Amino acid sequence: MFTSQSLRAVPKPGSVGFKEHRLDDVVHQIDVVGALEDTSELNRRIEGALAAGVRWLILDLSEAAVVSDLVLEGLVDAAGALRSRKGELIVAGAQRHVAQRLAAYDVAHRPAVAANVDQAVMILKMLRPKTDIRRAKQRINSLTLPRIEPN
Repeated sequence: MFTSQSLRAVPKPGSVGFKEHRLDDVVHQIDVVGALEDTSELNRRIEGALAAGVRWLILDLSEAAVVSDLVLEGLVDAAGALRSRKGELIVAGAQRHVAQRLAAYDVAHRPAVAANVDQAVMILKMLRPKTDIRRAKQRINSLTLPRIEPN
């Protein structure tokens, strides 16, 4: 049985819907459903993520029916902004023709492309640098060594 509540979750033809997930303090995922022809809402969400300190962004386009050239140009710009933060934009689940259009951009500027979100997370784990935990150096002396008792 459908209710008006369940129908609101499905975007109307020609419209676009977004879902956002914060995966980590610097990792964010945006899922797109519908026709992504206008850049304003996507740009607003990306800018909001950047303002919140995001360095790694996964954009899931597996449910995007249409992706305009203007949106692709915006994604290339967003990839540059994230790289300046030592991060990356990973486009996941893009249809073949969208991935081919992204491939036309210079490899140094275009976002990374993954087959799905799981692969994007694996790429993220490979690209994301290890956190460098700096500990105070401890001098080793007879008091800091563990005591060894004879049997």
